[in-house]
Amino acid sequence: MNETEILSRVSLFSHLKSRDLKRIAKLSRHCTYTRGEKIISEGEQDGSLFVIISGEVEVIKNLGQKSEKCLRRLGPLCYFGEMALIDDLIRSASVVAGKDTSALCIDQWDLRQEIVKYPVLAIELLQMLNRRIRALEKSFVNTVGTFLPLCANCKKIKDQNGSWVTIEEYIVDNTDSEFNHEVCPECTDKLCPVP
Repeated sequence: MNETEILSRVSLFSHLKSRDLKRIAKLSRHCTYTRGEKIISEGEQDGSLFVIISGEVEVIKNLGQKSEKCLRRLGPLCYFGEMALIDDLIRSASVVAGKDTSALCIDQWDLRQEIVKYPVLAIELLQMLNRRIRALEKSFVNTVGTFLPLCANCKKIKDQNGSWVTIEEYIVDNTDSEFNHEVCPECTDKLCPVP
């Protein structure tokens, strides 16, 4: 199967005509990775998009750390790297070859030019990101739960170990969130009343 045929079977590119797929295929480069090889590093600034031809990759948050977590596994005809492609921010997770993997790599700027020509690409990217947001919401509810034992007096939460911790501690321990303390308008009025 050549690059044009591969791209035609990937959801992101499946709506494009043959001549457009050929052009994108010419812009891509063929990359191979051995099992365990890092393809993307969390925290890097890189905007390439990868389309898996064969093999499997694992998307991993906090690779090599105590809090390491595999977010998903992707196989042939799946793509990854689209978040950094869209928002120009650093990579939010690492991607490691779970098996020997072959992929097409498309540069961010080349793909952005194609998105301008064919907005249907943007719609597909939005749908993919939306599916991931829904999965994250479901995962968050499964992790944190919908009902938390909350002390009626001090507002501490009972964690999985039965210990009572502050809301801030609970969220930091159970999510990737951090806090930025501010004062709401209601409390500002109480703490600093205007004469």
